Amino acid sequence: MEKNQDRIVTVTAKKIGINGEGIAYLEGKPVFVDQLLPGETAEIVLLDSQPRYAKGQVVKRLNDSPQRVKPQCPVQGRCSGCPLMILKPEAQLQVKRELVQEALIKYAGLPRGKVQPVIASPSGLGYRNQCKLPIREERGRLVNGLFEEGSNRVMPIAHCLIHDPDLEALRKQILALANQFRLKAYDPKKGTGLRTLVLRGFEGQYQCVLVSGEDPLPKGFIEKLKAIPGMTCIMQNINPDKRTRQLFSNRWSLLAGEDRLPVQFGDVRLSLSCASFFQLNRPQALQMMRMAASLIEPCDTLVEAYSGVGGISLMLKEKAKTIIEIEFVPEAVENAKENARLNRAENVRFVCGDAAKEMKKLICWTKIDAVVVDPPRTGLDGAMIESLRQCQPKQIVYISCNPATLGKNLKELRDLYEVKTVIPFDMFPNTPHVESVVLMSRVEK
Repeated sequence: MEKNQDRIVTVTAKKIGINGEGIAYLEGKPVFVDQLLPGETAEIVLLDSQPRYAKGQVVKRLNDSPQRVKPQCPVQGRCSGCPLMILKPEAQLQVKRELVQEALIKYAGLPRGKVQPVIASPSGLGYRNQCKLPIREERGRLVNGLFEEGSNRVMPIAHCLIHDPDLEALRKQILALANQFRLKAYDPKKGTGLRTLVLRGFEGQYQCVLVSGEDPLPKGFIEKLKAIPGMTCIMQNINPDKRTRQLFSNRWSLLAGEDRLPVQFGDVRLSLSCASFFQLNRPQALQMMRMAASLIEPCDTLVEAYSGVGGISLMLKEKAKTIIEIEFVPEAVENAKENARLNRAENVRFVCGDAAKEMKKLICWTKIDAVVVDPPRTGLDGAMIESLRQCQPKQIVYISCNPATLGKNLKELRDLYEVKTVIPFDMFPNTPHVESVVLMSRVEK
């Protein structure tokens, strides 16, 4: 590695990091470089040098990895969405397996062999059933898109390849109508205007949420939206506060249609509210949830923590005499109750509250045989780990969306539980994101 006075250095990437960047080393310090693959050497400019790491930008790539491909998207590298689109699909799977392996070795001391090959997504493009795109005004017209890499600037996108094609066509149609009616983008000073467009759809039925300021939307605009084939729901979420980082406020207004969107999830029928979380890649999510369900042995009492709208529990309804769902968000609990009724799941019970606190209450009056946890990226907090240690179910199935927090949690439970298998899933092809299903069995002493 050479260094000159203009802060240009020559480095070789050794691996790919958790954000999809290449990682090289300069005098022992990691250097994160976007768009650089393992084995590739490049001249880079150092943009930021900290005591423990540095960031660089490619000036000239000196060789190409045999795993490199030309990205199908013309804005790949500028858009923050698909950093791994320059990598062959099979190589992406290997990278994701290594990301899980390295995290579990680092934090839990787990052998590499415990991590199975990554289960590929049925589709590498067009898999996203939902989009949440900020709206801005450029040259007097509304645009929407994704944030440009490393900035807060919205980069307009002509066409997103990872969105479902029908959903993408609908996005363009709605944006054209908004411009036809001369709608304005969100103005933080006035607290008015369109802020974000949120769309979700399955089998030709769509849910549209317009996040805006205080101003009402024109009736003519709403009538045009209603006339779009398959438009099941049109909802306005009024969120004028410029200080908030939350997508939605608690102020909803149904402008047309129903406030629920039906979706078939394997053998399970679900009905989703606009604010309900649902996996963005339905075919792959179905593979993952079926795998999780297959690992559970028949039992008397099963608890699903962080249960959301209850999809996993409904898949497991034949595996346990009683299933107890714990979910913190009241709206999600109500949605889950509706879904249980739709599927005639009479053995499912519902608890609204903090997962750790509610688990401790359950321990007092019932024996829990198995627990399924599907926490956010932050993983299980200390209170939830303590609840699991007190409860000591025979089986735990952990569905993780963050290898690092998964590894830390496995370490906290390893004296009581043996990790039987770790099965990663490529939930979002062309991104570094990877989800994992982990089976843990109680160590019998």
